Amino acid sequence: MRINPEHLVTFSVVAELGSVSRAGQALNLSQPAVSGQLRALQDQFGQPLYTRQGRGVALTEAGERLLPHAQAIARNLAEVAGQISGARQRPAAALRVGLSFALSERSSALVRRARTAGLHLRVVARPAGTLIEEVRAGRLGAALIVTSPQRAAEDLDLHRVGEDQLRLVTPPGHPLAGLGYVAPHALRGETLLWSARGSGVRRQAERLLDGVGLSAAQGLELGSLWGVLAGVRAGDGVAIMPAGFVARDVQLGAVASVGLEAPAVTVAHTLVTAPAALLSAEVRALVALLRTS
Repeated sequence: MRINPEHLVTFSVVAELGSVSRAGQALNLSQPAVSGQLRALQDQFGQPLYTRQGRGVALTEAGERLLPHAQAIARNLAEVAGQISGARQRPAAALRVGLSFALSERSSALVRRARTAGLHLRVVARPAGTLIEEVRAGRLGAALIVTSPQRAAEDLDLHRVGEDQLRLVTPPGHPLAGLGYVAPHALRGETLLWSARGSGVRRQAERLLDGVGLSAAQGLELGSLWGVLAGVRAGDGVAIMPAGFVARDVQLGAVASVGLEAPAVTVAHTLVTAPAALLSAEVRALVALLRTS
């Protein structure tokens, strides 16, 4: 019996994402094509490999037994593809990795650390929403972004590699600057400075303020987080920003950082990749590298 390895790759992606439609998006296949491959594999196996559950699928006992073998074949095929691609390219192509603006200061350290592990990175900075789309389209191998701990891109894998806390950032002489913590409602009447739409930091900050009736419409949109930080330094308003992003400016006394009394102040540092079955050896190595930091 000859089994099509492509069917095993598709099966492993469906199992990982729990959905035929999401697997189709990840594999760039139509839903009928994915379903057809699953049926062909199931017919060859001779017993059900999965059951439908609402909009998703759940593996049967037979499917659970097959899964580790399918995943191993998917990994091996991805590694072979990477070896072939590397052999054809002189010099070897760099792995394109995106960083959200909130993490862009880490680019130099990330590139240096990756090089010691034998990885050659080419880094670009974009808003988080744009980076997710570029990973989905295959234009980036991975993207390191700031997200809510609960947020997920259903057709992509999210690897949590760190976290930070959102803080209220003010000019040094601001009335709130001397307080240890403030509740979100204390920001009523303040000019709020925002990064552009698509920013993971902005999305989390907007959710944090929704409960007290504050929104981006009540402030100024200044593009990147760097523009927001410059606006705070200039005394144009206050902003909600990650502690790590403003740490140096706080240390220099250019801005003040105040804690927020709210439940949604933690943001995750998340590496976004394609599903595991589709990852190249280089992206797998990057995931392992960041998880050990």
